[in-house]
Amino acid sequence: MTGPDVDVTRVVAVSPTQAWAAWADPASWWGPDGFRSEVRELDLRDGGRFDVVMHGPDGAVFENVYVFGEVVEGALVSWVHRGSVEHGLGPSRSVMTIEPVDAASTRVSLRSFYTSDLDRKRHLEDFQAEAGAGQLLARLEHAAAQL
Repeated sequence: MTGPDVDVTRVVAVSPTQAWAAWADPASWWGPDGFRSEVRELDLRDGGRFDVVMHGPDGAVFENVYVFGEVVEGALVSWVHRGSVEHGLGPSRSVMTIEPVDAASTRVSLRSFYTSDLDRKRHLEDFQAEAGAGQLLARLEHAAAQL
């Protein structure tokens, strides 16, 4: 995998502890604006699974299965998305980092890597992956601020 193909960073107005705590309930923030996520399984540890169904505002359903690679509590989560036969997408890898800026703000970065030029093109153009990643981080900030 080359890349990163998507590299989005946002300084959020929550503490690193709050940003990390949002992972306890990703249904409240996972996905782009307008999507509702149904978490079927969340095992946030090295080798654990994250099985989530995203329901789009147009009624489209996107089933996603991720396997966590490295999980460093409070600092880093990496995962591999198995891909999607129904949407013609190969596997991809993503890394989210959480870094303190000061006591009340945190730098959250999301980087995604795709296996081919075609996958990169499909994610960026057909599924607006870069905009979606930015929206996901904004939703994470909102959810974390409620904690």
